[in-house]
Amino acid sequence: MTTTDTTEVWCFDALDTFFFKESRPLEAVGGAQLSSTFPPPARTLIGAIRTVLGDAYGVHWPDYGAQEQHALRTLMGSPDDLAPLSMQGPYLMHQGHRLYPAPLVLLQAKARDNSAQERLHFTRLRPADNAVNCDLGWVRLPQKQNPALLGAKPVEGYWLTASGLKTVLQGQTPQAHDLIEGRDLFAAEDRLGIARDAHTKRSIDGLLYQTRHVRPHVDTALAMTVHGLDATAFEHLPRQGLARLGAEGRLSAWSRHAPQALPKIDIQGQRLMLCALTHTQFEKGWLPDGFEPVTTEVDGKPLQVWHGQLANKPARLVSVVTGKPVREGGWDMSQHRPRVLQGLVCTGSCYFFELDSAEDARHVAQAMHGAQWGQDTRWGRGQVGVGLWH
Repeated sequence: MTTTDTTEVWCFDALDTFFFKESRPLEAVGGAQLSSTFPPPARTLIGAIRTVLGDAYGVHWPDYGAQEQHALRTLMGSPDDLAPLSMQGPYLMHQGHRLYPAPLVLLQAKARDNSAQERLHFTRLRPADNAVNCDLGWVRLPQKQNPALLGAKPVEGYWLTASGLKTVLQGQTPQAHDLIEGRDLFAAEDRLGIARDAHTKRSIDGLLYQTRHVRPHVDTALAMTVHGLDATAFEHLPRQGLARLGAEGRLSAWSRHAPQALPKIDIQGQRLMLCALTHTQFEKGWLPDGFEPVTTEVDGKPLQVWHGQLANKPARLVSVVTGKPVREGGWDMSQHRPRVLQGLVCTGSCYFFELDSAEDARHVAQAMHGAQWGQDTRWGRGQVGVGLWH
């Protein structure tokens, strides 16, 4: 590698199973099963990547943790600050291609076509033309574009190919072959264990626990995009290797690859839809930072919107489609204590904006498509895809 500053995709393939423990502590579970999150929190993959980088650099880890002016910190940051590195992810790779979480504006239902055969039909959500009074005030709640499609439900647990994501960003519905269900990418495996005394190596009576592992299929891998890696400083970094990943230190095979371009579309008009491709963190929960509620009057009725800026252009947030908040905690290895539990906007959430002009909309799309917004963006959060809505 001859360049100094690079962008790479790091892939992690499971050699057995993965276990990425959910945010609840093990002792708080009681008789319930402790599930595994998949994809895992960004810090899990980032920790594995930085461990590989430090080992390739030949670092003595106690010195790195204790010395604020350690040379390696200028190359991959400190325990609390990644600069000069920046991450995007995590996400899934399938047969060498990136997959994208299905946007929550997509709905699916089984209905009969003209041949009387039951087929899968899709529609999507858009802001309603008329405001409805709710706990947020008079707002334009999302509604189905095709009200006649009964029984339509959100497409949860599915992933989109690049062509499928492009179709959704264009304001259309994807083909069935562009959707991949989670069970076709990985499987869950239930495990039963018992606590063991660290000194005697004997099991402890009454301390049974249940966990659920994830076994990715052979053509499915976890991935993280790494920006800002100084290839000169890490010239002896191999292209592939082995690393411990997640709870229980499950063994994985990692490899480095060239980045893949995010599919984009031509923006027409003043309406933009921003879709979260990775979990996103805002100061006020679901509301993007810098946006404030504003009440106007339309046709003699009040209308609640939120005013702010996107890429330094005035924007009005009209409506939002979000899923359940994601709770992430983790373990702070440098401080030897649990991290503060945080609530994040889940992947697939969609935000509907109106800009002052089509030119402003194109400017925002150019600046934000594939970029990150919100907080902790260096830690993988907040990548968005920019599309349009009708």
